[in-house]
Amino acid sequence: MRIGLLAYGGLGGSGTVAAELAQILASRGHDVALLSNRRPFRLRPGSSVNYVPVRVPEHPVLPGALYGLAAAGALRAAALRFEFEVVHTHYAIPHAASARLAELTIPLVHTLHGTDVNLLGLDPVFREVTALALAGTRVTAVSRSLAAQARVAFGVDAAVVPNFVDAERFAPRPELKTRYVETGEAMIVHASNFRAIKRTPDLIRAFAHLLRMGVRARLVFLGDGPERPLAARIARILGVRERVRFLPPTTRPEEVVGAADLFWLHSQEESFGLAALEALASGVPVVATRIGGLSEVVRHGETGWLVELGDVHAQAAASARLLADPGTLAEMRRAARADARSRFHPERIVDSYLNIYQEVRV
Repeated sequence: MRIGLLAYGGLGGSGTVAAELAQILASRGHDVALLSNRRPFRLRPGSSVNYVPVRVPEHPVLPGALYGLAAAGALRAAALRFEFEVVHTHYAIPHAASARLAELTIPLVHTLHGTDVNLLGLDPVFREVTALALAGTRVTAVSRSLAAQARVAFGVDAAVVPNFVDAERFAPRPELKTRYVETGEAMIVHASNFRAIKRTPDLIRAFAHLLRMGVRARLVFLGDGPERPLAARIARILGVRERVRFLPPTTRPEEVVGAADLFWLHSQEESFGLAALEALASGVPVVATRIGGLSEVVRHGETGWLVELGDVHAQAAASARLLADPGTLAEMRRAARADARSRFHPERIVDSYLNIYQEVRV
């Protein structure tokens, strides 16, 4: 099948999923082109996926870069060049409208990923035009929680197709732990794009509580984004900066995540939590907020622990209990990996997308 995918190329989950999906489809023999504003971080060198950059021209007359219009133009040109049989966009704003504007005569599939529904999707500037663009097309959402929100925001019935994880790549790597922490220290990891919605300052506050409980630990941040400097400043203010380590984005995040004892999130919105799933596949229990799709990914008390938003004391206390009980932690590690491999295997989920592609072509 000839398939075109349109996605953002940043560190967020939508671009990661699109790149991984494109590569699996290509490995199965499909002709795949991935259009993006920049080369996705997870698109591996030498991949057989055709990468098509979306070039956004600037002009002094225009009030800003018109990415949505540029994406429509790039998509229309690529559809003619590669003779797509189906186009699959990731993240509705503005990709759903861009695909509609391209006036393609081929089926469209749109996957909703999170803030395109529960943040930007609630803005009146985007809400109605996105609902119009989604109408009459096949729409999927990465969790039941997001599908319910999309029904309210856009009036669409989205099929739930969850994200997936390569459990061969994301696997336990305890032998790498001493790269990041000293012997005898617990290693806690958080990986994200450091947007305000991730509430990284709350992670610093929780970590300060954990240290005051007498736990020997180090908090390792992986990634980059607008709130990374704020997280470092809060760590200095709370006197824990020397126990917090910041690592830049890497093409091999599995080497960091797989070495950890615990993975932390304290997001105020998380429609799925791909980073949490990658941790679980790595055999790393997740301590996170009980919100959105995280409750569908993390089994509370079995593969991790869920706390209420803003309760940094509970985040620290739950982590301290797990780290103090090696037997329970080891069992939770095994359960986390087994559950991730069972429920979120890439082959089964990619099959779901392929079935949808076949259905819309009929």
